[in-house]
Amino acid sequence: MRRFFNFKDRSLKIKILVMYIVSLSIIGVAGYSYYIYSNIKIIQKGSDIYRDNLLKTDKQSAINAVNIAIRNINNFYQDYKDGKIDENNAKKKSIRVVYSIRYNIGENLSNYVWINTANGIMVAEPTKPDLNGKNVWNFKDKNGVYLFRNMASVVKTREYGFVKYCWPKLGLPENTCFPKTSYVKLFYPWNWIVGSGFYLDNINKEVASYIKRRKSEIFHTIILSIIFGGIFSLIAGLFFFFVISKMVSYLKQVAELSRNFLYEDVSEKLKLPYKTKDELGYLIRNFNAFIEESYKLASFKKTVEEDRDIDAVYERIKNIAETELGFEEFNMYEVNNSKNSLKQVIAPDGKMFCKQDILVDSDLCRAVRTANDINSFEKENVCLSFAYEKDKNYVCIPLMISGSVGGIAQVVFDKNIKYEDVDGKIKRLKRYLKEVAPVVEAKRLLSQLKETTMKDPLTGLYNRRFLDEFASTFAASVKRRSAKAGILMCDIDFFKQVNDVYGHNIGDEVLKAITRSISKSIREADIAIRFGGEEFLILLQDADNEKAKEISERIRQTVEASEIVASSNVIKKTISIGISIFPEDAENLWKCIKYSDVAMYKAKTTGRNKVVRFESSMWESDEY
Repeated sequence: MRRFFNFKDRSLKIKILVMYIVSLSIIGVAGYSYYIYSNIKIIQKGSDIYRDNLLKTDKQSAINAVNIAIRNINNFYQDYKDGKIDENNAKKKSIRVVYSIRYNIGENLSNYVWINTANGIMVAEPTKPDLNGKNVWNFKDKNGVYLFRNMASVVKTREYGFVKYCWPKLGLPENTCFPKTSYVKLFYPWNWIVGSGFYLDNINKEVASYIKRRKSEIFHTIILSIIFGGIFSLIAGLFFFFVISKMVSYLKQVAELSRNFLYEDVSEKLKLPYKTKDELGYLIRNFNAFIEESYKLASFKKTVEEDRDIDAVYERIKNIAETELGFEEFNMYEVNNSKNSLKQVIAPDGKMFCKQDILVDSDLCRAVRTANDINSFEKENVCLSFAYEKDKNYVCIPLMISGSVGGIAQVVFDKNIKYEDVDGKIKRLKRYLKEVAPVVEAKRLLSQLKETTMKDPLTGLYNRRFLDEFASTFAASVKRRSAKAGILMCDIDFFKQVNDVYGHNIGDEVLKAITRSISKSIREADIAIRFGGEEFLILLQDADNEKAKEISERIRQTVEASEIVASSNVIKKTISIGISIFPEDAENLWKCIKYSDVAMYKAKTTGRNKVVRFESSMWESDEY
């Protein structure tokens, strides 16, 4: 019994099996706990969505019913205007049509449409005909709400809209009162308010039923998963025990072999003490080599990232090619896509193996033109720009930056060298080039930024010139990573008033303050650009629709909450923001920028100080 509980002395396979069972139990408990917790969250979120959908559906039903009534009323009104019937008869027919409209038949009979005048006279109330012809202007619900006054206020302001109040249900006592939302719309010729609504407690009942169904589904799923999971875990445990027994048997042999190392000198580079040539030994040797190479690659990338400039990075590549890989004749060219030219940045003893023409016309370089590896071992005379075809073989590898060729690495060999002897080194070189590509891209971009003025002097943000040069790089980077980017167009509300009232100096201070609010609200990887005047463009790295909305709302709230003090004046401003998602909304980045501008204009025209997501209905032209 004592030996049984002395776990540390038990067989390795028993230990592993016990750990398997314990781990399985912990994973099971954690998994079911997380499943229940996450599904509770899902139900809560789903019920909210379900409630919103029901609310939208009921609202749309009320709108449809009112619109149908309005269309019929308008038809009778036109008959009256055309002299086909008199006005009194037209109104009677309109009322009959309204009485006939029923929808969403169910509990408490159905939804209906009523008519009252804008000054509070009830024209047609299907459920309370005793109110017809009476003045309901001073009618209040149980909560003291003057509902008919509210209706009149809504239609006078916007001609249509929703109102909330308390109202009895059909078939229930008059002293009962239920929350109701109604849609009302003004028929101007007769000064009629036409309305229809729905009861909110019916939605609550539907949502409660939905939650009950979902909880029942989760319970049944848990029961079934426990049953089938237990069966499969038992089968897996038996199989696992069999496999472990085999592995332990082999490990015993390895342990016996490792005893020999106790009295031998062991190299520090030895990762694992295996000398066997079976499958496990072969795997370990290759894994050790992989770890060593990965460590070298990671160290190399970290080193070049910390280098001062692009020239230092090129020097690192040269050292790797010559010392680590043993290439005696290694060249590297930098591609200038805007000028269609090449520049030799690494040369063995200043020597160039290609014709000089490629320096002024990069299309003459086959590797640049095709963006593929060029290998003369596989096909002789494959590139007409190589100047030593009879004496040398070569491999040219394009360095891909933002989807296009940003450089060419060229390795030249004597004719007596076989490709099989250098194939492994070429593959290693390609891995080094792949690791260094983003560093080269960043260093080169930084160099370009230093050569030109890329920032707005007033706000310190990037300017339109930066955007013009950076747009293609940004777009290619997003697509290459299969990512999404949020495009925000921001415009300060009523900024012209600041300049008109306080002067342009104060206007400049307001721009600086807004810039600080934007910079504080976005992430470090995001890019803010002064697009022009009081407009700002923000490029959000790795941002889907929800993340873009979250950051946009943070910007809007920060700007709204800020108090700008300028020359003893305290100014508060708001900002309107339009959102598009690249490349979800458009494959062209500039088109997405235009879409954001359209959404921002929508925010302006619908009240300002808001965030509006671009929708295809906002865009009516194929041009941008």
